[in-house]
Amino acid sequence: MAAGPVQGRLGAARPGHRRRRPGHGYRKDLFEKAGLPSDRDEVSALWPTWEQYIETGKKFAAANVAGAKFVDSPGEIFRAMVNQAPVGLYDAQDNIIVASNPEVKKAWDLSNQLSQNGLTAKLAAFSPPWNTGFAKGSFATIICPAWMTGYIQEQAKDASGKWDIAAVPGGAGNSGGSHLMLPKQGKHPKEAAELINWLTSKENQARVFKEEGTFPSIPALYDDPSIQSFTKPFFGDAPIGKIYSDAAKALKPQHLGPKEAEVRTAIGNGLGRVEQGKQTPDEAWAQVLKDVEKIK
Repeated sequence: MAAGPVQGRLGAARPGHRRRRPGHGYRKDLFEKAGLPSDRDEVSALWPTWEQYIETGKKFAAANVAGAKFVDSPGEIFRAMVNQAPVGLYDAQDNIIVASNPEVKKAWDLSNQLSQNGLTAKLAAFSPPWNTGFAKGSFATIICPAWMTGYIQEQAKDASGKWDIAAVPGGAGNSGGSHLMLPKQGKHPKEAAELINWLTSKENQARVFKEEGTFPSIPALYDDPSIQSFTKPFFGDAPIGKIYSDAAKALKPQHLGPKEAEVRTAIGNGLGRVEQGKQTPDEAWAQVLKDVEKIK
């Protein structure tokens, strides 16, 4: 199912699939080459916090595994940290609070530590080089929401059994999702509504999760035995269903603002400037605040 919205019911929206239920993907073979544990429980124990994640990255870097960095880039790590916070880039009154929210600055500082310690592969998410990086084993870890399991399988077809899923540092978080809606000008609202009802049925949400990794929006499915017991051979028979269901049940809602994407782009550009050595973290942060101030 496409991640974007499908035109749906008159003036109404029905939840479709929740896209991001972070686990943390890692390459078992690269961890073994670096002398690190590769068992998912032992890997999870390496990094209950993001600070410990960075320390693990330093150990990986010290092993000089040929052709591999610890993580793809700082941008998705920043996103994950902010998404775990009670309050993110906006407050409940739709004010942008990047400058005043200490959780945002903490995520900025920690993400830049990855770049400053040479732990990133400098691969922007969803770029062609990033896609190639999956196949080449260019990075050993990645934020892995439920839908990413399907993406990894598609991009790294020859890496079955090399990837696994550990707990994400810092706890569960959620970012984004999709809804199915109908515009008033739709010519076939009845048929479209019936399609939406079918696409978002309990049975189909479970099926799409198992086939593509897109996580269901129906909480009753989280304890469904067929979901709880679901594993993926590609990821070493990792208990995908239990991992993401447990994460979903632990989530706390976070308010998202009307121009969330623009704010995140401004911050992501700043992280990229630091990663490329064009600015120091302080210089980039000052520019980010100026750029965000222009977003109204």
